[in-house]
Amino acid sequence: MRVGMILERDYPPDDRPTKEALSLIEAGFEVFLLCFTVTDRPREETYNNIKINRFKLSNVIQKKLSAAYLVIPIYRWLWKYQIDSFVKCNKIDIIHLHDLPMTDIVIDVARKYGCKVVCDQHEFWSNWIGNTYHYNTVIGKIVKYFSNWKKYEFDNLHRADLVITVSENLRQLYINDMKIPPEKIITVPNTPSYEVFNEDNIDKNIVEKYSSQFMIFYAGAIDILRGIDLIVESMAKLENKIPNMKLVLAGRFARGCNILEQAESLGIKNLVEYLGWLEVDKIPSYISASKVCVFTPPPEMSNEINNTITTKIYQYASMKTPIIVSEAKMMKEFIVGNGLGLSIDEHSPDLLVEKLLYLYNNYRDVKSSVEENAQNLIDKGEIYWDQTIRPLVHRYQNLLTTSV
Repeated sequence: MRVGMILERDYPPDDRPTKEALSLIEAGFEVFLLCFTVTDRPREETYNNIKINRFKLSNVIQKKLSAAYLVIPIYRWLWKYQIDSFVKCNKIDIIHLHDLPMTDIVIDVARKYGCKVVCDQHEFWSNWIGNTYHYNTVIGKIVKYFSNWKKYEFDNLHRADLVITVSENLRQLYINDMKIPPEKIITVPNTPSYEVFNEDNIDKNIVEKYSSQFMIFYAGAIDILRGIDLIVESMAKLENKIPNMKLVLAGRFARGCNILEQAESLGIKNLVEYLGWLEVDKIPSYISASKVCVFTPPPEMSNEINNTITTKIYQYASMKTPIIVSEAKMMKEFIVGNGLGLSIDEHSPDLLVEKLLYLYNNYRDVKSSVEENAQNLIDKGEIYWDQTIRPLVHRYQNLLTTSV
């Protein structure tokens, strides 16, 4: 059976599509992946047995027109041609689309060639996109006004054969708010692979580099939705209270977010280290080197942030490192309820200061407790991809022979 994944960015790297593709290949499927490139990467390439098909796309077109997908048809036309050719040439049986945009195209192409459609919702898209930086500029607000993503999401997910979401809470939102039939939607949490996130995959040189520092670590996208500004503001208040403190950031900066400028304006740029984008197999070493890992998004920004557990939380937990989160509902319940760390009760730098000081002053006891509690979750099979991917593989094995 041939699976055709559609990804609206260059590939690799992208952790979730890779994990899903490798799991499907292990289960006997053949996986092809269509993406674009803004560089001169090969049009065709095989990566970890994933057969990649790329097409060249202008960086300007991608950045300017992707957000206007529902308003300006040029970007849609470009993708429709590529998807049609990709599905036809590779004799695809199941089209697996990552994220919401282009669902309408994929469904139309699938009906043309007799394929099944799987919609993999990495985010609660219609709720997430309205809070992004580019949708809240002057031009962005105009585009947002004419972009009814809520209706688009409702209409097209109902036409899909299978919908994947990243948490049970989000699954219930889709069932209750968008009336997606329960049997049509499954949960595949974005847990890490044991092959990567384990204690044998640690670079001792990285751990040694930070051994004398109170290292605070964050990995992932760096934008206005992630609350990293709160961490920097808190560090400015802790500069003289926690010696050898260092915030280490790994990821890409999004438009409208420059944490290094904020740190410089607060006079603590020397306390912030930016690593850039890390390959996923490097992240365990930095988590192990840290004293605490953080994720403090403002929960009032979206329903999604209150109803998901982001992959970085599972990554931190898999390496048994204490975690501090914001009051975002589901992540707070997961961290506090399982004894994996601490949370703040409102989005306040003073409260984050309080939690960081508590952790610093009680580190040995907190670390010991977190290690024990994280191991309990690992033993239950609730942390690693190798266990949580099973529902998707099962549904794929039955997708072409049963009605979803």
